[in-house]
Amino acid sequence: MKIIAKIEEFFIAFTLLVVTVLLFVNIILRYAFANNTTWAEEFIRYGMIWITFIGASVCFRRGLHVGVDLLMDVTKGIANKAVKIIVHVASITFMIFLIKYSTDLVLFTQNTGQITPSLQIPLHYIYLAIPIGSALSLIHLVIQTINIIRNKEDVNEQERSALETIKE
Repeated sequence: MKIIAKIEEFFIAFTLLVVTVLLFVNIILRYAFANNTTWAEEFIRYGMIWITFIGASVCFRRGLHVGVDLLMDVTKGIANKAVKIIVHVASITFMIFLIKYSTDLVLFTQNTGQITPSLQIPLHYIYLAIPIGSALSLIHLVIQTINIIRNKEDVNEQERSALETIKE
């Protein structure tokens, strides 16, 4: 799992760097030279889509996904564990549906041969971000749910408390 985590984080960092540099260059071209590249805006948009879906899986791995904070803060012990499991099962169910329907979307766009306007690449490559990000999220959710059941969620608690310390 550490390999997947490193690949996810490298992909996000690299894509974010490329998108940021490209955005900066495009702004300079637009305002300093009254010229810009037509493909840059499209590439930036698609890069952000990939960052979002792969980034969601990183958030699930770190336990930073949507939760019911009020219930988490109020409940203790077995009730808290039950709320966490319910939230994870709901998230797992959602990811399964998202994988299924996004795969259908990818196959549909592949069969229709749609391409992007400026970059002229097949649109299904862009839509692949959804099932890939959802599958990675599903893997992390299943592992976290198993860890909750086995009472081994202390690693994620440490990451969360470190991130909260950084936020403050």
